[in-house]
Amino acid sequence: MVDNGSSDGSNPMIIKNYPEIKLIKLKENTGFAKANNIGIRQALKDDAQENNQKRGQLKYICPLNNDIELDAHYLEKMVITAKNRQKQKGKLGILAAKLFFKYEPELINTVGTLIQIDGSGMERGFREEDKGQYEKTEEIFGSCGAATLYTLEMLKDIVYQNKQGKNCYFDEDFFAYYEDLDLNYRSRLLGYKAYYVPEAFAYHVHSATAKSFSPFKSFYVHRNQYYVLIKNFPLPYLIRGLLFMPFRYIMLIISVFSNKGPSAKLKKNTQGKGIFKIVLTSWWGVIRNLGSLSKKRRIIQKNRKVSWKIFGSWLKDYKASLKKMIFG
Repeated sequence: MVDNGSSDGSNPMIIKNYPEIKLIKLKENTGFAKANNIGIRQALKDDAQENNQKRGQLKYICPLNNDIELDAHYLEKMVITAKNRQKQKGKLGILAAKLFFKYEPELINTVGTLIQIDGSGMERGFREEDKGQYEKTEEIFGSCGAATLYTLEMLKDIVYQNKQGKNCYFDEDFFAYYEDLDLNYRSRLLGYKAYYVPEAFAYHVHSATAKSFSPFKSFYVHRNQYYVLIKNFPLPYLIRGLLFMPFRYIMLIISVFSNKGPSAKLKKNTQGKGIFKIVLTSWWGVIRNLGSLSKKRRIIQKNRKVSWKIFGSWLKDYKASLKKMIFG
């Protein structure tokens, strides 16, 4: 367990009640991406040091958020599906489970990820009542990072080294939000596939750490949307996505004045002017990191295994509803 600088008594509780857990205590909140990278590196280190016949047998990594409660058979169902899919043609990278809202268990939180042409994304099935409409194991674009299963083969393929020379799987420049979407793109661009496993389910509090419609979350989501777009979109779609952004801003303004959607709720939490500050600081964050983003883009686009035409098919096959994203 990687503790991201918590001050709520989590550490002594773990030490007292779960002595078998290896606890990594960080002095400060390093963000979702870096903390998960630390955990993954530790898992690989432990696997390499096992002094028995199981040494080097690690095949899957399953990061979990701090606000997730798993069904007792979650891992069993995920691993069974992973093994079955790996026997078939095609490279397996990601498996997504069915996540429900913890305090509204009749509602779906996510059954995979949907994407838009501007680099944004949303959860498939978000806040839909579960009526059996998602009971088929099927290919999806990717998965929410709150509770998912990654193959070690894929993680080793997308790894990069940070400035300290340490292996990274999630992009630490994201800090929080959309780093899972970025990983989905990087995995798909290398030819890996993602599947949804309806038999595996969990319960998610959702935004338990960074509250929904908060300035903190809104800033990182908006800035990191550009990060995803710049890094992963082939040139024709990068240009298309950037040209689409003014239209998106117009729709967001309409949503604020019509008092509908996430932006309207954010306005109430920031007294209106905070929205413009979030947008401007997001732009500055992109400009300030443009050099690093461009370097990563060159590597990703050089190594991608799929054509830009296949990329375009993803934007159609896994298209998120822009109306639902903006107006709710």
